[in-house]
Amino acid sequence: MDRNRTHGGVNVIGMLRDETRLLRWGSLLYSVFWFAEPIHRRSFAVWTVFLVFYGIFLTGYLRVLRGSRREQRFWLTVLFLLGYLYYPFNPNAGGEFVFAVVVSSFFLRQGTISSAFRRFAVILAAQAAGLFLETWWLHLPWSVAQSVVFFMVVIGLSNFSFARQVFVSGQLRKANEEIEYLTQQAERERIARDLHDLLGHTLTVIAVKSDVANRLFSLQPDVAHREIAEVEATAREALHEVRSAVTGYRAEGVEAEVSKTRNALGSAGVQLYTKMDFVDLSPLESDLLCFVLREATTNILRHAYATECRVEVSKDSLIRLTIEDDGLGKQGADGNGIDGMRERLRHARGSLVIDGSPLGGMRLLAELPASLESRTRDFETGGRL
Repeated sequence: MDRNRTHGGVNVIGMLRDETRLLRWGSLLYSVFWFAEPIHRRSFAVWTVFLVFYGIFLTGYLRVLRGSRREQRFWLTVLFLLGYLYYPFNPNAGGEFVFAVVVSSFFLRQGTISSAFRRFAVILAAQAAGLFLETWWLHLPWSVAQSVVFFMVVIGLSNFSFARQVFVSGQLRKANEEIEYLTQQAERERIARDLHDLLGHTLTVIAVKSDVANRLFSLQPDVAHREIAEVEATAREALHEVRSAVTGYRAEGVEAEVSKTRNALGSAGVQLYTKMDFVDLSPLESDLLCFVLREATTNILRHAYATECRVEVSKDSLIRLTIEDDGLGKQGADGNGIDGMRERLRHARGSLVIDGSPLGGMRLLAELPASLESRTRDFETGGRL
């Protein structure tokens, strides 16, 4: 089972594990202050207690991030209790309280930020109250406790904000995957319905006429030959209809593809603006531009986390399709979608350029040599979805 999915929503710890390895290991640098007490005391017993504490802490911290759901709950509880047990022996290790609060923020799966914040505030208040109570009961330094609570609040709130961003991004990713799946299913159903409408009656006619011809070959050869000729004509007509239908699937035109893009992005809350010099494209050019637009839209929905997208088609000596967004920008190496776009454009003597966008995200520029018969008709359209 995918641990990034839960019945209650998005597993933020799972997404954090996948996407922010450097963050979780870098956070351990804060624990270097905990070594001050045993280094200063230079006692075997102090070092023994500290190493037991630190070993349990590291185990809990890593299992919370990498373990199963049951392990995560168990070790999160251990992290909360561990601070109270060791704090009286080493006040410099009070940062353990901060780790427990910070990690807990990634387990809040409430749908709204207000309900999640209320839960986090209760956790934060309970941890602070417990720390102050222990400080009062054991006569520990109040200045250290106040410092620990201060960092619990500041670092806790900042990580709560980050955790909610990861949570919302995960919800958006799941929604985009569902939209893509439903779109594919609808397209399959449309193709199946069209093929049934095209071929159902025709194949029935062919079957009936073939059966008639088979029965009449010995009795009435002339009638049988006429039926076979009609079967041939019917089959050729069906072949022509299928080819026309496939051509329609493959080349509905850039304008139709832009409309699909508008619907897809709108479902994800992304504004689409277009500025286009529409040209009378050849089937190859139209097919290529539609393919590039589809792939770019898929990338935006899956990876960009954008709120705005701009599409522009222009023509001079080249036909240019520019797609840019205000998302995260290019992440890592090119995937199969980018490679596929680049390969198909190269076969058509075109090119693909990917760089940064003035909007802050990624800009994709596809160029094709313009056909001599292309005629331009300009119009501009744009607006919020």
